[in-house]
Amino acid sequence: MKKTPAWDLLTLTVCRIDPAETRFNWFPGNLSEEDGKSLEQNGILIPLLLQAVPGKKYRIIDGFKRVTWLTSNRAASVQKKQEISLPCFILPESMPEREATNIRLETLSTSSGNFSGIQIGRVLKQLQDSDFTTEEIADQVLPRLGLKPSARLVRQLLDLHNVLKTMTLPESLLRLGSEDLLPLLKFSQSALPDLAALSERMEVGGKKWRILLQVLDEVSRLREMSADEVLKLPEILEIIGRSSLQAPVRYRLLKQQLDTWRYPELSDLRQRFEQGRQRLNLSPRITLEIDPYFENDDLTLSLKIRSVQEL
Repeated sequence: MKKTPAWDLLTLTVCRIDPAETRFNWFPGNLSEEDGKSLEQNGILIPLLLQAVPGKKYRIIDGFKRVTWLTSNRAASVQKKQEISLPCFILPESMPEREATNIRLETLSTSSGNFSGIQIGRVLKQLQDSDFTTEEIADQVLPRLGLKPSARLVRQLLDLHNVLKTMTLPESLLRLGSEDLLPLLKFSQSALPDLAALSERMEVGGKKWRILLQVLDEVSRLREMSADEVLKLPEILEIIGRSSLQAPVRYRLLKQQLDTWRYPELSDLRQRFEQGRQRLNLSPRITLEIDPYFENDDLTLSLKIRSVQEL
């Protein structure tokens, strides 16, 4: 980030900074433990980035986590915290909002490790409201968030933001990345509250969550029911409602039930196989299994042999 002559370098006390002005606090959260230790040992090495506001306190452009850490993690009185001195670069009040936004973009890390899909959607909406075009967001912003430069992806993320902005979202969804949230666009608005509740109950994310949504969508289409109607079927409610189940077991049972409806012929084949295996009354050392990883009727016969002579 290049410092221009229009910037001032000042030392300000915390009381002159407005912590409530959070327009540029795009990715709120706590300072990492490593950064906290560095701040405690060395103080602020890189000045905060503020902007002057006519008749008001300075607003933060970059440095929210450091200010929060300094004012909440020190064993000092409120008065002492307000008197903490901070080195700050000051953007002039005459700087246009779009230019201030561009500077904020320059301060972003290129890693998306801490960026949730919900947060990214909010940022893109703010950029759109600041007259950034879809192409500008795709080319200039998405790569800084660790995403591919795609105008289609920008539109999808904005659609997702518009769909979810009126909902009270559980923590489980707030933590998910954009890749895990985009499949929600397949479903109707009426199904989203039930899907949010499902996310909170299932305690899964990543590939497992995406697979679950994919299977649910296919079952919904095959049975000509909405996703929320599928989730209210007795078989599903029984699995979701059992508090004694651990999260991995609940996920497996729910996935199995959905697969039963997704592939009824395969489910029937497996049931007949299980009945036939029981009728065989095999020795305990002989097992007959179907491979659960392949959706076909391949069978595996396993024999446990104790010696060459027995073989």
